[in-house]
Amino acid sequence: MDRFFGSRQCQRQRPARRLALAIGLGSLLAASATASAGNAGGAGSGRVPGPDETFGVAGPAAPKALKPVRPTPSERMGIALGTLPEVRLPAVDRDALLREDSVAQRSAPEKAARYSLGRPLQVSVGDGHWYDLADGSRLWAGEVVSSDALGLRLHFQNVHLPAGAELAIYSPERPIPGVAKNGYPRFDPDRKVEFHQGSAAQRADFWTGSFPGDRARVEYLAPAGAVAADELPFTLDRLQHVYLDPVARLAKSLLQGKSPAGGCENDVTCDPDWADTARAVSAIGFIGAGADGVYCSGQLLNTQAQDFTPYWLTANHCLSSQGDAESSEFYWLYQTSTCNGAPPALSSVPTSLGATLLSTSLPSDYTLLLVNGALPDGLFFAGWTGNKVADGTDAVAIHHPAGDYKRISYGAKENNAGCYSFRGTTGRSLVEIGWNNGVTEPGSSGSGIFRADTQQLFGQLFFGPSSCKAAPEDRFDCYGAFFTTYTRIKNFLKAGPDDNSEQNDSCARARIVRTGLLRNRIVKTVDPDWYKILVPPHKTVTVRLDFANDNGDIDLAAFGSCGSDPVSTSTSTDDSETVSFTNDGSRPAFGIWEVYLNSATRNNYDMSVSFQ
Repeated sequence: MDRFFGSRQCQRQRPARRLALAIGLGSLLAASATASAGNAGGAGSGRVPGPDETFGVAGPAAPKALKPVRPTPSERMGIALGTLPEVRLPAVDRDALLREDSVAQRSAPEKAARYSLGRPLQVSVGDGHWYDLADGSRLWAGEVVSSDALGLRLHFQNVHLPAGAELAIYSPERPIPGVAKNGYPRFDPDRKVEFHQGSAAQRADFWTGSFPGDRARVEYLAPAGAVAADELPFTLDRLQHVYLDPVARLAKSLLQGKSPAGGCENDVTCDPDWADTARAVSAIGFIGAGADGVYCSGQLLNTQAQDFTPYWLTANHCLSSQGDAESSEFYWLYQTSTCNGAPPALSSVPTSLGATLLSTSLPSDYTLLLVNGALPDGLFFAGWTGNKVADGTDAVAIHHPAGDYKRISYGAKENNAGCYSFRGTTGRSLVEIGWNNGVTEPGSSGSGIFRADTQQLFGQLFFGPSSCKAAPEDRFDCYGAFFTTYTRIKNFLKAGPDDNSEQNDSCARARIVRTGLLRNRIVKTVDPDWYKILVPPHKTVTVRLDFANDNGDIDLAAFGSCGSDPVSTSTSTDDSETVSFTNDGSRPAFGIWEVYLNSATRNNYDMSVSFQ
């Protein structure tokens, strides 16, 4: 049992890793505050942002603890699954789907794109195989196949995992077992496995992320004594059959041997002045109202507090409901590493899963999301201006045309006459951009238009007639005006939300708590949470956190006093962390603990505190 000795414990320095984290973040924020103006447009203008605008900032790059790859239940139990039963759906007519998409894109000016087909699915307990384990638990495993799919997403409904249960979903295409190293098994770090555990944090209805190939494997570990262990505590009722690869290339381009985007598009990597802002832009796939997958673009926005809250702006015509947001999958850094080089493979592109809808509106055609899934390293948070931009201002768009890798287009703000000539634009708030180098295409919807001088966003793509084949008079597009959007979201952009335990971001400001449960706490990479409780003599306090690790890896450390080494830590890659520590003294003494992020920029957790 970990123990502490109240006020008699000596003051010691914190571990070097935690000190390095604090120093790294402090330096980063200081640099951001002083150098953001120099980053504006890469021009070093030194311009100071006004009260209704901000410049972009690089995401945190603090040192993180290296952790082992999390094994699936079968890997952890040493079970070789081999060939499993499968539920197989027949192939779809891909060419017919592409023809449908071509007709739809010609008839609608909006620039969203369909990339996957929704298909009904029925999976029962008899469609898999049970394995009886020595400790009394049981493992069920089965596979789902949608023939010839480029990728799959699975829909789980009525998920009620008992305590101690675990669900793992992944593509079995990649070799899985590794070799022992540094005391723990090593598994392929590049594979994608989605985990869900039986806890208060589990979701009852969710879409998985995309798995490459036409096959996905499901493992369900039922704990010993689980009620109805011969049944599945979930329903697998739908899947998305990806026929147009959202981050590698279109199926059509595979046959034709060329890039899916038009020949007039420019590789964003060829313009180093926009390298930072480009890392704010990503693609999104989500399940639309027609039950098929829809593909758009969008970008992270900086807050005025520069607290790395993952606010992500796109278009209202792309997605506008909480259901859309929950099904969203973000594809980051899908861009070449060298000018006109080969784009990365699908399996290497980092993703985030799920979002919360914060605000959406028709007049300026915007939707603001809060990304739930963990963000990868190396991203950027774009600057913006809530002020009107004058006609003639040079402008730049960064986007994912036709589901392809990231491109950059150059133009200028025009007088909006072309945009308001379209039917249905009455009451809209638009800005028109005329192109002189590059255009936008389906898949570009929601991407930002930026001032060329300051690299501040002032609109997001709505619609327009531009294409690589368009006549010169039609090489323009219409963006929702951010000066209108800003009036509705300006409170969000001041700073990201936090919980009512704040301000408890240091040991000296630790919040005093009682035994019981605190729900929906928020921890940020720039704002760890500290708590303390008065522990009676010879009593043990247990602190447990429950959260979704896929949304950010939360760790936990307990201390006898501020500045001392931790007396107990919990740093797993599971969906919970627990520490227990005892007051061995003869008087009541405070036990202190810190909740902090090892990865990502923020996450939510529930915390229970108890005495034994």
